[in-house]
Amino acid sequence: MKRTTIVRALLASGALFISTGALAQDAESQPDASDTTANAAISEAHDLDDAQAKIELLQAQVEALQESIAQIQANQAKATPSWKGAPELADKDAGFTFKPKGFMQFDAGYVGFPDGEERPGTIGGLNYNNLGWSTRARRLVFGAEGSLPGGFKYKAEFNFAQGKVDYEDITLSYDFKDSPLTVTVGNFYPYSSLETVTSSRLGSMLERASFTDAFNYERRLGIGLSLGDKTADRYTLSGGVFSTKVNEDTFGNRTGWEVGARGTFTPKIADGFIHLGASAHYRKNNRDAQGQQYRSRPLTQVTDQRFVDTGTVASDGDIAVGLELGGVMKSLHFAAEAQKLWVRGYDPSKVLTEPNDIITGNRYNDDPSFEGGYAEVGYYLTGESRGYKGGKWDRTKVLKPFDQGGWGAIQLNARLDYLNLTDKVGGTPVTAGFPSGSSTAFVNGGKQLGYQLSVIWNPMDYLRFMAQYGHVDVTGGPRAATVDPDGPLDARRKYGVNTAAVRAQLEF
Repeated sequence: MKRTTIVRALLASGALFISTGALAQDAESQPDASDTTANAAISEAHDLDDAQAKIELLQAQVEALQESIAQIQANQAKATPSWKGAPELADKDAGFTFKPKGFMQFDAGYVGFPDGEERPGTIGGLNYNNLGWSTRARRLVFGAEGSLPGGFKYKAEFNFAQGKVDYEDITLSYDFKDSPLTVTVGNFYPYSSLETVTSSRLGSMLERASFTDAFNYERRLGIGLSLGDKTADRYTLSGGVFSTKVNEDTFGNRTGWEVGARGTFTPKIADGFIHLGASAHYRKNNRDAQGQQYRSRPLTQVTDQRFVDTGTVASDGDIAVGLELGGVMKSLHFAAEAQKLWVRGYDPSKVLTEPNDIITGNRYNDDPSFEGGYAEVGYYLTGESRGYKGGKWDRTKVLKPFDQGGWGAIQLNARLDYLNLTDKVGGTPVTAGFPSGSSTAFVNGGKQLGYQLSVIWNPMDYLRFMAQYGHVDVTGGPRAATVDPDGPLDARRKYGVNTAAVRAQLEF
């Protein structure tokens, strides 16, 4: 029973008792003080009841206000973005996230003339007008990434550099709950090498190793399965089936395809870890273009000229395998890769098994093979360790950012880069006077040995400035006869080219 009800009953009882006694003593007398007391008691009971009702109403209002404030705070927390290089909106209860992302790379640099002399126009297939000093917006990438309820994730990136739209990673993936398995569909790199799967934003040099360009490691539409140690980051195992590039307009069963696989193992050591990896690929060319060209630029993309180039080799595809070695010990890192590629060529006597296929390029007496690789070492002068995650290089956390009074992160790197696109096939001696690439016994794509030095300054986590010097020694290749017309046979002529370039890069 409520306190107000009890008080009310007692006061009413008291008032009745007092008034009854007064009436018994003198029923005809004038009203005395007892009547006034009873009326006051009843009035007081009503006042107490009203006060309690007001208190209860006030308490209810306060509770409702507190609930409203809590709901507003919860909604505000959902609507307020966190900062991860760019604002990220997240509704953790529902499982939605959305984060705009992108990066900008601006390059300026110099590519020397192979004979030390600038010439007008194109001579021997080499456009001298596209050597020397140049500038370029290397990449202007914009996009978004996020997650959906149930473990789904998405990413879409578009490159607007060079006045056109190109497609970077455009993927939808699913992480199996309580499992190391992830499935990915969309446009992404086949699992080919440490250099390829590491983002161009995070490399130790301005460009990836020459073999990645020469062996045509490009994003393709496909589906891949990946196993990864999501807790200790000790291993990865990935494989997939891929079709053509996302912007290719061919249809049906005439498009090329690829099967690729890569695995890594990362044992920990006292002050860091060791990276071990291997990859393999099997590729089929488009049936309407049974041929492939292998070539690479001279350590930078401020020029479109290539000193090593096989021309188009008639083939129905190729096979490639690669080995990887790397590691991090505090501020020191090292990395090395070797790749071997075998072309499944069409020799002059070989006929098509499919009459509707179309052969393009030069035929050789046997199947040529090419190889490439690199070895590098780097060191942070400011104490950082190179970032690594999921079997590839990741972003390095700057210990003392420039905006907080520090120097940022300063890294020095050195690399030896090798590419061999020359092969003697069929056993027939190479005779003098053959134009480059026309002999059926010799693929004269050339050899390129590059020496590179770079310095990288990260004032803060998402800002980077790079400077790089490079020198390439070229042996043979399609330009050698022009550069050194009095030298030995094409395959043995040599010349050197210096390069230098700088880059400003912003991520978000």
